[in-house]
Amino acid sequence: MTSHADSLTDMNEGADPFRLRPVRASDLDPVAALQEASIMTLGAPVYGEAKARAWARLGYQFRHDLLGEGAFWVAEQGQRLLGVGGWSPDSLEADLAWIRYLFVDPQATRRGIGRRLVEQAERSAYAAGRRRLRVWSSLNAVDFYRALGFLPERRARWPMRTALELDNVLMAKRIEQAPLAPPAG
Repeated sequence: MTSHADSLTDMNEGADPFRLRPVRASDLDPVAALQEASIMTLGAPVYGEAKARAWARLGYQFRHDLLGEGAFWVAEQGQRLLGVGGWSPDSLEADLAWIRYLFVDPQATRRGIGRRLVEQAERSAYAAGRRRLRVWSSLNAVDFYRALGFLPERRARWPMRTALELDNVLMAKRIEQAPLAPPAG
């Protein structure tokens, strides 16, 4: 049985296995490219091309945050990155963690990758004493987070650059117990 985040194996409904491991510095540019592909494919239909492009550029600007406080993972299959996500601590509330930087390769959606990344983040945040989670969800991801038990708190606009804002929804969840780890495969 595996107990370590860097060797988690995940099975996705009878398909080929994918693995979760912590983000490394060498992942930062490929992760930013994956984020851009995800936003342009999944976000552009909701937000339009201009807003999606501005949003996608932020991945390159903030990719180094993945190596900071909190914990972030990539999902990979062989050498191919399929997704990224994790959590950061809130600077004011010791029991609060923010789900951040959750993106899945648009060619790998609906395989449980995003769900497993959020579950891994929940386990890790819980182990760090964080019992509440929040996420600023893009409009195209609200139903995804709702299916994972997050509840909408309010809608807001996120300034991307002058005269360009991105609508999103603040969602929250309380972790009563850490989610079970998937079976090692």
